[in-house]
Amino acid sequence: MKLSLLNSRQAIDELDQWLEQVATLPGWFVTGTDTGVGKTWVGVRLMQLLRRRGVRVIPRKPVESGWQDEQVTETDSWRLAVSGSGFQPLHEVCPNRLLRPLSPPRAALLEGRELQIAGLAAVCLEPVRAGQFVHVEGAGGFYSPLAMDGLNADLAQALGLPVLLVSEDRVGCINHVLLTLEVIRQRELEVAGVVLNPIRAATPGMDNLQDLRALLQVPVLRWPV
Repeated sequence: MKLSLLNSRQAIDELDQWLEQVATLPGWFVTGTDTGVGKTWVGVRLMQLLRRRGVRVIPRKPVESGWQDEQVTETDSWRLAVSGSGFQPLHEVCPNRLLRPLSPPRAALLEGRELQIAGLAAVCLEPVRAGQFVHVEGAGGFYSPLAMDGLNADLAQALGLPVLLVSEDRVGCINHVLLTLEVIRQRELEVAGVVLNPIRAATPGMDNLQDLRALLQVPVLRWPV
């Protein structure tokens, strides 16, 4: 068997073992090292795999900016809604849909609205029941503004869920991953894992997966495996 096939089989086994542990969690808060790293793309595929394991997944994205009703099926919230266990009503998945493609508190302010962390946390957990896995996706990076009174980090802390960190797999991402994980630990939150998303072709010789695994004591995976 070719080495590439062996590596692929090993990666699939590692993913299966990790998901077995993830399936025992009450949910997670999905954040990124930055905007545009593929939180939704990765999250949707992980939700599908969890559902195959019999996990009842309830998606939540409490706020999304840059909303266009005529392109609703292109939104992150729609993609999450159709990937949960049974189609989730869009108003429950994302109750705060803002028009301007700006940070949520800025977009809300321009619409004469206010977003508060307590309110966002409440809509993430209702009507989630015991035994369900709540998949909460933030907006932007962990320290991106999310409400008038807080950041994504504050919502994650209010929810108390383990954090899944998504990063683009590129040169320079190790610094961003380590900095974000340091902040997550300062918030006394559990780290569910780190997922590297290769959006662009890899730089020759780059291996962020192995480099991060050598530095960290948390699960690190590359998607797709």
